[in-house]
Amino acid sequence: MCRIAAYMGAPGFLNDILLAPEHGLSRQAWDAREMESATVNADGWGAAWLDDDDRPAVYRNILPIWADVNVEPLARSLRSRLWLGNVRSATPGLGTDHANTQPFCDEHLMFTHNGFVDRFATTLRARLRAELAPAVETSIVGNTDSEYLFALLRQQAGDPVTRVRTAIALLRGWLAETPDVRALLAFVLTDGERLVAVRTAINARAPSLYYHADWRAGTMIASEPFDTDSGWTRIETDTLVVVDRQSSVPVVETL
Repeated sequence: MCRIAAYMGAPGFLNDILLAPEHGLSRQAWDAREMESATVNADGWGAAWLDDDDRPAVYRNILPIWADVNVEPLARSLRSRLWLGNVRSATPGLGTDHANTQPFCDEHLMFTHNGFVDRFATTLRARLRAELAPAVETSIVGNTDSEYLFALLRQQAGDPVTRVRTAIALLRGWLAETPDVRALLAFVLTDGERLVAVRTAINARAPSLYYHADWRAGTMIASEPFDTDSGWTRIETDTLVVVDRQSSVPVVETL
């Protein structure tokens, strides 16, 4: 399990999701309040954003966020209209290394996931790999269920909402006959124009996820509220929250 956050709106600093909020991602790394499993997120952290040319950029480190000396200078220096962040608690059996640290990006899409698939290597990985085109499958460099989920989303056609709906339908079909295999799926996918936050699960209770529609001139998504402001809304299970660049106003849809 991990803690994740994402922002779309007027340009803001990385600090706005990491250090400035009283319960931002940096605090959630060691003081999470709604974790389904594990107690701390000490297996690395990362952030993704759009650079000045609107191209995905990413920083990842396998150190706990509180041990990375780069956090403070990055947080006060990097500014973007789009942010994804992740503090990681590694699933047992999935190594703590750079390749397994989120967020994940390609040339167009950015992604971060909180959750897991039970016994992924023996329950779902082979079926998922069989679904992927060679160009997508060979681009996978780690062994996490999260990176394979991102590959499945990359495989689909259409905008981020269409990709998400298609991928979730495939996962539900594959796991329909295996009620002992849990898939916890709280994640964010964006192409820079639309951001889609998802809260769902298969054979399990979905991980926590919230949104705030008026967070410093944009919309913030987070595993846990950053503060006690009344604007935080819990995302219900089997729900999408879609944020469009042109409006930054979230639209809630049933998955």
